[in-house]
Amino acid sequence: MPRIAYKIFLLCGLLLSACLLLSACATSDEGKPISFSLTAQQNYERGLAELKAGHFPEAARYFAYVKQKFPFSKYAALAELAAADTEFERGTYQEAIDAYKSFLRLHPKHEKVTEGYISFRIAQAYVKEMPDDWFLVPPSSEKDQSAVMDALREIDALIDHYPDSKYLKQARENRRQVLRRLIDHEVYVARFYLDRGHPKGAILRIKEALRRYPDSGRDAELLLTLGETQLEMGLPAAAKQTFQRVSLDNASAIEVKRAELFLEFIKRRHGDEPKDNPTHG
Repeated sequence: MPRIAYKIFLLCGLLLSACLLLSACATSDEGKPISFSLTAQQNYERGLAELKAGHFPEAARYFAYVKQKFPFSKYAALAELAAADTEFERGTYQEAIDAYKSFLRLHPKHEKVTEGYISFRIAQAYVKEMPDDWFLVPPSSEKDQSAVMDALREIDALIDHYPDSKYLKQARENRRQVLRRLIDHEVYVARFYLDRGHPKGAILRIKEALRRYPDSGRDAELLLTLGETQLEMGLPAAAKQTFQRVSLDNASAIEVKRAELFLEFIKRRHGDEPKDNPTHG
């Protein structure tokens, strides 16, 4: 079977499986029959048990019942939060974000707000919403980055507003993941400009990435790309300065070696005091 035909065959199979799965999920949205208890606490705890077991429709119904029947109980707010957690755990992240933000507006002094939990879960939901790399589709770096930017905004808000939160460690790990995605996208866009003969656009994009994401851990990669672009444009003096910025403080040994090789090339070709002579308009 030709390679393209084989890929199409696999894709059709995957799409069919996904449709069958969605169909099965759609028929079970109501979940199994449940019976409500007399008190808010009992219904709330039953909802938590269903949530822990992964029975999301049942959990959601218990939490909705608590909010509706016991609006002045302390469990009403807890059920509202648990309903947001249910949306998160079932993978409906936009619904979870909306629910967490609603909780934040209605209960700004709640413990789960002041300890940073709500902000952390909103950020996590945006991280989960970030595009993935998947078979036969463009890589994530080529897709819309709105969710990635949203994730970075929420993570930074958590770090700024809740500096003592116990969720900061995980938030900082998420931040590194988010920055990797953003840098991948910036490199993709820069190379897009380069491939189409617009090196100035590439340079502007890389410089902006270096300015906006100084703690990305990808400085060396960006600097190497910037230096190569400057060389292509006939700017050996600018390229020399760029490659000199690559050091062991921000790069791997391999990246440092690459920078050294470029510097040796510039010295051989242009001397110790290279002069810029742009070759691209």
